[in-house]
Amino acid sequence: VLHLDGATHWVLQGFAVENGQKGVMADGTTGSVIRDLTVRHIGDEAIHLRAGSSDNQVLNNTISDTGLRKPKFGEGIYIGTAESNWCDISDCEPDRSDRNLIEGNRISGTTSESVDIKEGTTGGILRGNTFDGAGLVEADSWVDVKGNDWLIEGNTGSDSAEDGFQTHEILDGWGTDNVFRSNTAQMSGSGVAFALRPERDNIVTCDNTVTGEGAE
Repeated sequence: VLHLDGATHWVLQGFAVENGQKGVMADGTTGSVIRDLTVRHIGDEAIHLRAGSSDNQVLNNTISDTGLRKPKFGEGIYIGTAESNWCDISDCEPDRSDRNLIEGNRISGTTSESVDIKEGTTGGILRGNTFDGAGLVEADSWVDVKGNDWLIEGNTGSDSAEDGFQTHEILDGWGTDNVFRSNTAQMSGSGVAFALRPERDNIVTCDNTVTGEGAE
């Protein structure tokens, strides 16, 4: 619906984005702000930063009803590019969509992860967001972190069919040095609140709160 392509220092604020294959796409975008949007009724993912989109802020958006075309691609917020698509997006190199701030967003009704952070991304912050996993059909967690050096702090998740927060090592050297701090996981599924696969140098601090099942 809306495409930032090589944009710098734009502000998108205070309107609705709906009824497209993808909601807001940012390619090669830097220093921009996506805030106070309502992104809903989307065929694939709602908000996607990729192709070296760095130093952006995604703030206080309300996201719902994604994956209506293909549930597998129905993420709420998607950062970077899967390694299998690097040759299409980033000249076969990691998609270094780095140092992005994802804060205060309310995400529900997504068929895939609320937030998917891909291998190749570094140094972002995921803070103070709310995830409702009741609609997940193609994902087993609210948040999947495959990048490095991310801070995942002060988020609240509920109603996941399996795990809450996950890490994965898709490629050697990725999926490590991430910190999970002061999050609240309200578990109702069969999994665990924090699933580190493998553990690597990721850190889950003692001030995270887990209720219900999966208090690991």
